Amino acid sequence: MVTIAELETDPYPVYLRLRAEEPVAWVPDARQWLVTRWQDVHTVLTDVERFTTDQPGSPMLDLCGGTPLLMREGESHQDVREAFQHDFDPHRVNDFVDTIARPVAHRVAAEVLPSGGADLAADYFEPVAVAAMCALLGLDPDGADTMRRWGNLLTRVANNFGRDPGVDEAARPSMAEDKAVTVVVDRLREQPDTSVTSHLLHHDRPGDARRDVDVVPVLKHLGLSVIEPGWLAGWTLLALWSAPDQLAAVRADRALLGAAVYEALRWSGPVGVLGRRTTRAVTLAEREIPANSMIAAAIASANRDETMFPDPDRFDVYRDVRTHLGFGAGPHRCPAHPLVTATARTALDVLLERVPGLLPAPGRQVAPHGWKLRLPGPLDAVWNATSTRVS
Repeated sequence: MVTIAELETDPYPVYLRLRAEEPVAWVPDARQWLVTRWQDVHTVLTDVERFTTDQPGSPMLDLCGGTPLLMREGESHQDVREAFQHDFDPHRVNDFVDTIARPVAHRVAAEVLPSGGADLAADYFEPVAVAAMCALLGLDPDGADTMRRWGNLLTRVANNFGRDPGVDEAARPSMAEDKAVTVVVDRLREQPDTSVTSHLLHHDRPGDARRDVDVVPVLKHLGLSVIEPGWLAGWTLLALWSAPDQLAAVRADRALLGAAVYEALRWSGPVGVLGRRTTRAVTLAEREIPANSMIAAAIASANRDETMFPDPDRFDVYRDVRTHLGFGAGPHRCPAHPLVTATARTALDVLLERVPGLLPAPGRQVAPHGWKLRLPGPLDAVWNATSTRVS
């Protein structure tokens, strides 16, 4: 039997066993079917007739005050996604890095570096990610603080699986405190600009902006997405710390950072599981699954499937590029993925540029945690503050 406790501690040994012995397994604690092989996970994510993102019992619906983009299907999903997905197109990456991400990273670095040590996850990577992504959304610092708070609350909710109702209750008041975001929505409703939030309101709706119910819940759930680049940067640093030869190679040639971030996303990305629901009775890996069953599609397991990736448990910046499922697949594949990886890469690039003597803190405890959303934990680091470089 599979338990959530062992999945949250370190899911990879469990995934290895399940891929070999029971690729579709019932997890009683979560009341979900866990799917672990690459091909089966890909099927769940791309077969929209049999597997839907619509999850009527999800606490996200209540906490976000409506349906987030991730849980919409059909015309509703396409309408909202189309409104802003072009803001994240790959051709926009260079301008985003030069005008937003890199200046933000230098500003946050300048605030952190004089201390000579910090938890880089909380004090550097998260602030850089949130500030950069929220600048695209058109939110001011108060709105960015709100989005970061929402993202951390929803992370706990996503990893709770209904076992502790107090987690959802604790999140409810803060999720309802949305003035810092809704005031921007109200302003942009009357005075459109070029921000993502404005496009979410007005794209393809001349004179008839989208209602709050199609905008505010989407923004609230995006609290998870604005933090994600910080988590990815943290996982990349943790992976490099675990492989000193590859860290040395990246320090010598920071052009390798893009490969390092992409490989970290495969090796241990922040999104470990994507949820789906069966629309009918299905057979998957010879397992009969009833209609209206919840599916946990383990992209973290798929990305270490030995039939797809040689030596999959090894982090390798020189690995031959191969498509993985770190951002999902199918119509719900993360639309912001080019800018997520660009933000993570830029945060790391600025850090390595300005802190050549960066080291893990003595006695640092490695504490990755979570299953659906897997976080690298604190990244305590030290450096000589007098040897850091000015931007």
